Amino acid sequence: MATIELLADRITDLEKRIHGLMKTTETNDTSLENSVIHNLLDVNTLISSAMSGRENINLITKRLPELNSYLDPLVESSEIPVEAKFQFLSAMTREIKQNYEMLKEIQELMSILESDHLKDVPELTNKLNDLNLTYLKLYEAVQGFNSRVNEFFSKYNEVITSISKSLITVDRIVTIAEIEAKPMEERDIDCMI
Repeated sequence: MATIELLADRITDLEKRIHGLMKTTETNDTSLENSVIHNLLDVNTLISSAMSGRENINLITKRLPELNSYLDPLVESSEIPVEAKFQFLSAMTREIKQNYEMLKEIQELMSILESDHLKDVPELTNKLNDLNLTYLKLYEAVQGFNSRVNEFFSKYNEVITSISKSLITVDRIVTIAEIEAKPMEERDIDCMI
């Protein structure tokens, strides 16, 4: 028996154990209606047809093992000399120390971050939103009140300005009337003074 046939038989047996005996097809009494092998073959056909005619995807697929090797942090590249790695680490020393200091500070502040006040923030967000809406309504009401007060003060200023003008006019008229009411000699003396 070929290796593929043996594998197919093992998968069919596994499917029967997991799913139980389902309806069998008319062509093969031992295969299931939607066998894993059939589904795998369908998926392989779909992938092959999708990749045909697309050279960029085929090139990337061929290079996947190489790309995976670059992503593996345990594999050390032998192409980079030790001196170059040392120079790189020496150049990064300052940044590494800064990162270490920031990490130490974060660890010191962790107790603050884990406090009950900060843990309650998600629950209090709704209350804060409600307070913001209330504040906005009050702000709009105060703005309306401010505009009415500004209108009142502008009308008050207009009234005061008109009264001041009237008083100046009345004062001028009274002064002229007083001057005309004095006898002639007093007028001349007043003019000299």
